[in-house]
Amino acid sequence: MSKKEKIIAICFSISMVLMIFSSIYTIISNKSEGYSFRIEKIFNQ
Repeated sequence: MSKKEKIIAICFSISMVLMIFSSIYTIISNKSEGYSFRIEKIFNQ
């Protein structure tokens, strides 16, 4: 891979990680009261 391709691949992976984190944050911040995810129940035990 050339230097330009490596830079593009790094930028793409960073943007994918940011997109995943922002979608998780949006889901958690918009959830209704009294509702908890299965993952939260596992962590809270």
